[in-house]
Amino acid sequence: MYKMKFKDAVAESVKKLSSSDFIDRVKEEDETMLQHLDILKKINKRGFITTESQAGRKRTGEGYTIHERAYVSGFMLESNAATFIKDMAVHTDKNAIFVPHCEDSVYIPGKLDIPLTITERKNGKVEVNTHSSSTLPQYVWESFRKEARINKDQKIVLIFCWDSKWDRNASKPSGLFSDVLKMLEKNY
Repeated sequence: MYKMKFKDAVAESVKKLSSSDFIDRVKEEDETMLQHLDILKKINKRGFITTESQAGRKRTGEGYTIHERAYVSGFMLESNAATFIKDMAVHTDKNAIFVPHCEDSVYIPGKLDIPLTITERKNGKVEVNTHSSSTLPQYVWESFRKEARINKDQKIVLIFCWDSKWDRNASKPSGLFSDVLKMLEKNY
């Protein structure tokens, strides 16, 4: 059940990022994300309740290299979203979009999504491993909202931000998380 006003959900999201359960899950999924938790907490405190993120790392193995674009998605009050998206476009080299939701039956072809993680093989072949859509089925949007525990009467929107460059560390001064935080600090 959706329980909280947005400001209360913000406080809960910051608290969640410090919980031992969350930290254990991060260690299991991608331990390198632990170094980014402090900046993600600051982003959440400024009113961008993050639902997913990736830090823009590069990994090399025998015969392949995995490249990531840093990204972060989450909820923001609708009243702040337009200024935030504009500021990201005008003052950074990063991308930020509003992600609408649609009826579950609407066809959303994955091959038209934004590539976020790719594997580059030594033979030159490139595979897209993870990607994100610029629209979501209603049930996915609702599951994100439910996880954030935000009341249905709150006018919120889902925002998706990604780096235009591959392998750029999101927490570095020119990284995505840093730019998101700068734009949030500028206005909120």
